[in-house]
Amino acid sequence: MTDKEHYILLDEKQNSFFATSWWLNACCGNDNWTSILSSENKSAFAFHTKQKLFQSAAIPSVLTPYQPNINANEETIKALSKFNFVELYWKDFTDVQVQLLKKYKFEISYKHTRVLDLNDFQAVFQNFKPSLKRQIKKAEENLQIIETTEIDSLYSIVGQVFERQNKKIPFSESQLSSIVSACIAKHCFKIYLAKNKEQAICAALLIVWDNNCCYYLTGGIATEFKNTGAMSSLLFKAIQFAATKCKEFDFCGSTIASIDTFFSTFGAIKKDVLVINKYSNPLQKWAIKHLKK
Repeated sequence: MTDKEHYILLDEKQNSFFATSWWLNACCGNDNWTSILSSENKSAFAFHTKQKLFQSAAIPSVLTPYQPNINANEETIKALSKFNFVELYWKDFTDVQVQLLKKYKFEISYKHTRVLDLNDFQAVFQNFKPSLKRQIKKAEENLQIIETTEIDSLYSIVGQVFERQNKKIPFSESQLSSIVSACIAKHCFKIYLAKNKEQAICAALLIVWDNNCCYYLTGGIATEFKNTGAMSSLLFKAIQFAATKCKEFDFCGSTIASIDTFFSTFGAIKKDVLVINKYSNPLQKWAIKHLKK
């Protein structure tokens, strides 16, 4: 039995569905992910793999903010170091793991996400900034929030967000459809749309959840409706729902300062995310960073 086959048998033990085979199949395709298990199966993690610049790469899959690891130890980290190029994000990690990663010549840096503790929802709302509460109230008077399983409106709105940033949307509509279809089968997603009185779609978002956490995976506001409070209202709706299912709401971070500032108005606490990189040589490092620009 291969590591991947053995990993699939461990699915029921995964705390996050980002680590499950069904999520990996939906995001990457059945043949485009692999797993690493320790000899005693006490450590395991899985990730998207592909050939990048003609070398083996371990990289994030689309719409997957973190690659969960189960007690990654020296054996599994050493195995990961065999890849020519690595770029992974771990939300939950230990100082011991960081030291092991450095030992095997991984470059370590940090970004952050913002997380809400949902155990006391009344306290959550009280911690919203006054400006956010005003936006939500304004939106409630002028907008209607609906649920849908259709992805075209969501994809169109997200496309506008990236267009404003002069970037290409990093996933295709077919990839989004594959993920939503998988989540429909698992009953673990919602797409919310905010519409005005003329039924124009002002904003949209996608959330998914497991037993512990609800994740804001993607979304945004239409360019012509940026001052309607639509995104504030949608996120409030998502957080209200999440409080009935989970212990936490994860905004899944942003490296864009204005978006991070917006997330902070919800009173969400910063949480470090470990950024793990490995390059086979300086030229590869330069090429990868250049291609990202």
